Amino acid sequence: MADYFENYNRSWTPDSERNFVTPLNELKSFLFYAQETGIFSTYKDYYTERSGLPSFLILHTADGEGKLFYDEKEYILHSGDVFFIDCSKKHKYFNSSSANWDFEWVHFNGPNAQACFHYFCAQNQGVLVHARNDSIQKLLIELNRINRQPSSQSDLLSFRCISEIISELLLLNTPPAFTLNAVPEYMLHILHEIDRSFCGKFTLSDLAKQFGVNPFVLSRNFKKYFGTGIKLYITKKRISYAKELLRYTDKSVSEISEQVGFENDEYFIALFKNYEHSTPLSFRKKWQNEE
Repeated sequence: MADYFENYNRSWTPDSERNFVTPLNELKSFLFYAQETGIFSTYKDYYTERSGLPSFLILHTADGEGKLFYDEKEYILHSGDVFFIDCSKKHKYFNSSSANWDFEWVHFNGPNAQACFHYFCAQNQGVLVHARNDSIQKLLIELNRINRQPSSQSDLLSFRCISEIISELLLLNTPPAFTLNAVPEYMLHILHEIDRSFCGKFTLSDLAKQFGVNPFVLSRNFKKYFGTGIKLYITKKRISYAKELLRYTDKSVSEISEQVGFENDEYFIALFKNYEHSTPLSFRKKWQNEE
């Protein structure tokens, strides 16, 4: 961890809030926990720059305009924008206009905070998103209220709020879920065919030809309506079926690999390990021991 550095201008209004939080140590080992929460209205001279802080920051711009410098990139912050950063890295954010910059924020940490941060960055190719509604803002305001006057439930209520905030952020760039009534009938037929024969040998071109659809259109619409690519969908179906066979049959890994549609055992094992973080045999032994 780099040495801690912080420099800032305390140029915020008298009614701005900043709450320091001291969570229980026994909860910090397995929950998201708040370190600081706040609601700021800042003047034009406001800025914060730091590095080396073991914390993650989620900040929502309510009004005005700010700027963030992070990881050699510049982000302009407008109303509704939310950034999520790892504060161990060098960063600076500040009011970039003559009007007040208003925002809500939380510094937090926890065992899975780093993984959530990396997933968020991969989804958004950066640390900034625009909220489609005020749900994240309301959760940050509620989180601040919880920690304004701590109670015996504050840590658990903070965990719930932070979890919901992260969930909202990760859902922002996730394709919407369609009801079956909203999905074209031919796409439902294609999904049924894949579910029926996902262990067989077929390609996108085979499916497109079978249903008289352009392969590009089929690929695009499958992801649009079902939220994932066809290849990934088939792979996950095969891995799930392999897990069932490993638990409830005595078939060898080679036999299972072939049955679920993989011609190469080594590729199947590598793919299984990528999804389950264990080999097929280790997965089988684990479940046999538990059962």
